[in-house]
Amino acid sequence: MRAVILNRIGWCSLLLVVVLATEANAQRRRGGGTTRRTPGAEQTATPTQDASVVNPATGNSVATPPPPAPTAADGASLRPDGIGIPVDTPRKSLRTDGISEKNFIKDRVPIAYDHIRSDDEFWEKKIWQVIDTREKMNLPFQYNVEDESGTNQLFINILLNAIKNKEVEAFSAIDDRFTTVLPYADIQTKLSGEEKTVRSIDPVTGEEKMVTTRDEFDPRTVVQYKIKEIWVFDKEASALKVRILGIAPMVSRMNEDGSFRAAIPLFWLYYPDLRPVLARYDVYNQNNDAATMSWEDLFEMRFFSSFVIKENNTYNREIKDYIKDGTMRLLEGQAIKDKIFNKEQDMWQY
Repeated sequence: MRAVILNRIGWCSLLLVVVLATEANAQRRRGGGTTRRTPGAEQTATPTQDASVVNPATGNSVATPPPPAPTAADGASLRPDGIGIPVDTPRKSLRTDGISEKNFIKDRVPIAYDHIRSDDEFWEKKIWQVIDTREKMNLPFQYNVEDESGTNQLFINILLNAIKNKEVEAFSAIDDRFTTVLPYADIQTKLSGEEKTVRSIDPVTGEEKMVTTRDEFDPRTVVQYKIKEIWVFDKEASALKVRILGIAPMVSRMNEDGSFRAAIPLFWLYYPDLRPVLARYDVYNQNNDAATMSWEDLFEMRFFSSFVIKENNTYNREIKDYIKDGTMRLLEGQAIKDKIFNKEQDMWQY
């Protein structure tokens, strides 16, 4: 009799285990998790590690997707190899990338300008020029490499980081007289377009949600910079001097058929305010990596190639407004440069 009772208890226990296993499997298929109850606490759901997910469209079991990648808020860098986003987190080198460790804490300051009194400005001329980074002499503007501190050396990224860190103010391109301050958020909109909210469907769970996205800015699209400068003859020093007043990155605008329409400035930076920032960054030297100079030295010593697009005139016109042929525009710009050079030479008698 005792053997019969034990046999029946064993069958009941086995049946109970089968029922519990079937119920747990059904919960996993419904996307649920095992529950764990603790005394004095509310019931909380703890998802199982090997839980499978059922695609509602097909009814087939699929693997659980991997956890989301870390974001910039978690302290991780989002910058891909090559061209990066100017607002991304820099990645510092963990080893010395060279023979000796270099000091990237720049404490250089620009050399102060010689003071020119208003009464000593015997003659002056304002001109506007364009620096094309595709010219051989201007290749340092295209140096797109990160140094050991993780700072990108591309010139447009240096300017954008200075604006983002509020080291210099940007001005709207509605004019070139620095009249309207342009916030960094508006610059981002110009570079990457407006934020767009689109409908997205998760391919695994089939859940529909709204996602905010924005186009990625490619710094390589900035290939020209407009500079505004003034040439003045200092009567006290008897010398012709030049002062750069502003720098503006330019982007190309295309027609619907893909043809070139115009190159327009994104924003203006007041060069005297920008000089302390440029003094801290080195310029790439393609002949000797150990011999570098700062970007401020490059502009002050005129180590760049440019062509004139406008001089101060009665009708406030650019050269392209009255000369249509491209070659003749370059010749007209060179004639303006020659006129400035000859003006200094004509001041003297030999």
